[in-house]
Amino acid sequence: MNQNNKIFHPAPYIEKQVAPVLKANDLSKEVVWTYLVARKYQDNQAELIKKICGVDEPLPQDAKIWLEAYLFPTRQKNEEVKCWRSRADLSVGHLELAENRDSQIRANGEWINIVEAKLHDDIHPNSKYPEILQLSQLIDHALLMHDTAGDFPKRVYVTLLTPQYFKDKTEQFSKRNYQEKFEKYTQSPSSLKNDLKLCPLTFLNHNIEILLNRIDSLILRWVTFEELLGLPKLISPKIPGKYQNNFKTWQQIFEKIGMSNIYDEIIAGKS
Repeated sequence: MNQNNKIFHPAPYIEKQVAPVLKANDLSKEVVWTYLVARKYQDNQAELIKKICGVDEPLPQDAKIWLEAYLFPTRQKNEEVKCWRSRADLSVGHLELAENRDSQIRANGEWINIVEAKLHDDIHPNSKYPEILQLSQLIDHALLMHDTAGDFPKRVYVTLLTPQYFKDKTEQFSKRNYQEKFEKYTQSPSSLKNDLKLCPLTFLNHNIEILLNRIDSLILRWVTFEELLGLPKLISPKIPGKYQNNFKTWQQIFEKIGMSNIYDEIIAGKS
């Protein structure tokens, strides 16, 4: 992974994922929105943590914001690689790179926060087991994150990051599967247990009883891009076409956040 001291991301993340989206002025790509969050808070990670965790959590030593990192596997390698690998859009907390594994992170302390970001898209079904949706697969990995001694974090935050439009659920075309799953999981642990039991793959280091017992450490959160970036409502309904972005250009968005210099650097290939 590459770093700018406080943000870790796969290489070549900026050149291959961020810059082309900016140059094409494609506002639908969540990867840039998530990158914006990381860049805004790289020098004030305590504030980001407070917003996505809902409380002040102690900042780990040498704190980093992790982008597009794979979470340490929960199933045996030949099965995990085929259909169970999970990559977090953004992660913070007590985390470190796992030794001898390419761009995978593991826990190394008392708390972690794993963020799943969605702009327009919904959570997707697993490629091999379509009854399993992305959110429970991510929770599976987050709950079983552990350190080299096998110890688990005491608090595991899993945070949805979406536009306010989809959190409000009041407009036409605003229905998403993650809304239903989030509500069920927060209101009924048994619903989450049932979904976690759906994966038939062989565990790497643990078992289903350990996974289900770990639910007590889970804290589900939902925050919006508007909250984190200090922007007015990003999405509004539009007929035909379902919905539209309320901004017209990435340059306009970067300016609104006060990050025009970063936009210029990326466009010029200097970031």
